[in-house]
Amino acid sequence: MTYEYDYLVLGSGIAGLIFALQASKKGRVAIVSKKGLFDCNTDYAQGGIAAVLDAADSFAEHIEDTFSAGAELGKKQVISQIIEQGPKLIQYLIDLGTDFTRIDDAYDRRLENLSLTMEGGHTHRRVAYAADSTGHQIMQALISQCRKNAAIDIFENRIAIDLITQHHVTNDDGFIPGISCWGAYVLDSASNQVDIFKARKTMLATGGAAQIFSHNTNPDVATGDGMAMARLAGGRLANMEFVQFHPTAFWSPEGETFLITEALRGEGAILKLSDGSPFMEQYHPKGNLAPRDIVSRAIDNELKSRGEKFCWLDATAIPKEKLLKHFPYIDSRLRERGIDFSREPIPVAPAAHYFCGGVISTIEGVTDIRNLFAAGEVACTGLHGANRLASNSLLEALVVAYNAANHPSMDDDVQFPNIPSWRLMGDFNANEWVIISHNREIIGTIMQGYVGIRRSRRLLKYALSRLENIYNEINNFYQHNAVRREVVETRNMAVIAIAVIRSALSRKESRGAHYLIDQPQRDDRHYMHDTII
Repeated sequence: MTYEYDYLVLGSGIAGLIFALQASKKGRVAIVSKKGLFDCNTDYAQGGIAAVLDAADSFAEHIEDTFSAGAELGKKQVISQIIEQGPKLIQYLIDLGTDFTRIDDAYDRRLENLSLTMEGGHTHRRVAYAADSTGHQIMQALISQCRKNAAIDIFENRIAIDLITQHHVTNDDGFIPGISCWGAYVLDSASNQVDIFKARKTMLATGGAAQIFSHNTNPDVATGDGMAMARLAGGRLANMEFVQFHPTAFWSPEGETFLITEALRGEGAILKLSDGSPFMEQYHPKGNLAPRDIVSRAIDNELKSRGEKFCWLDATAIPKEKLLKHFPYIDSRLRERGIDFSREPIPVAPAAHYFCGGVISTIEGVTDIRNLFAAGEVACTGLHGANRLASNSLLEALVVAYNAANHPSMDDDVQFPNIPSWRLMGDFNANEWVIISHNREIIGTIMQGYVGIRRSRRLLKYALSRLENIYNEINNFYQHNAVRREVVETRNMAVIAIAVIRSALSRKESRGAHYLIDQPQRDDRHYMHDTII
């Protein structure tokens, strides 16, 4: 079946929904979500959204904090433009119905009344939040607006397989130079039917890829689909070696994990070793509020030197009333496991969390591929550099998606070539798939063990060799069988895992979230540049 829209949105997080709402003022929009609309990293975001919202703060200080946290690899002009748009667009979220925590609940919903918290790497309280479920509150407001918008159609439980580009069209009337996107081939997970979604403009808002690591904080949909599709279509990726590990993910012997927001440390929680001693002050002047890459490496170093699997996050010095009011979600999750964090510490360990790299795009979401925008974690605008400053992710997604939907090219008339139906490959060979389906788990194990917080060139090369074999195996199956969601996801994970390793091997220094034990120092003389593949 072929669907025709003015605008196609792949992904249903903050970037996708903001773009859809703005684009709906210009034409008809289709939102394609791999599962439900709430199944995205935005909904998992606890801490908040950073912006200059206090008279004591300044754009210059937020810019410097961002640049410094990114190990000076971020683009100053990009950082400035995104940060300066922040306050206006947070007001936009409020106007759409986002219920941020306020200083005075009886007061109005202006920016001056927002309660602000502190997170690692910041020099001011500048993180607007909604208790410890900020992302969920934003998603509730955006989904409500999208569902009642007559110009927006929502397609859930569908996964984009490939962007429709020159690679697929028949070129009946001659070659079309460059690379253009005319929509996507989309698999209905219920019927396993592949449909064509034609669109003048496509927004790639598919999020990150932390599922390529076995220990991560992301929902199971975060398999790098958008990054992989863009890569396979000829788009460039940047800075894929910079995978941020969140320092404090809940640790359990069963391997179940969930994020423990950085805002908890912002309110006074302290990281401690198994003997109860604090340790972060010996690693950084900001101690427990150092940038994430430094805190994660410090924990990793301490745990490995002691042969331990987790450390403690102690919030017991924070008044109980404040803890329960600000962090009700964490309280409920911990109580399910018999932990009262107002009286006892929380077991935590670092987990893969966020991709600072991604599909190269401008602050208006423009990519290498004509008619294709990208925003959110799938994209690399140059804001984060080598390591993301806490709570800048929602800010970037919001600003870039809003700018993309208001880009002048949105009004372009697009001539569509003859787009063929998806090439059917016969039956799905379940017996053969059983043999190679464990590759998804193997990818996670290899990446966690060899491409984690601290890396060596020898193990990176070993991981690359193994993953290239895995990709060939998966791709061979993909090319000869009817398509299924699990196959597409595993293919995408292999593509992105290889991109991460190749990028890591090309950067022979340590910077931000990329730490190489062979070359533990920064090398500004040779590596003050982006890694482009």
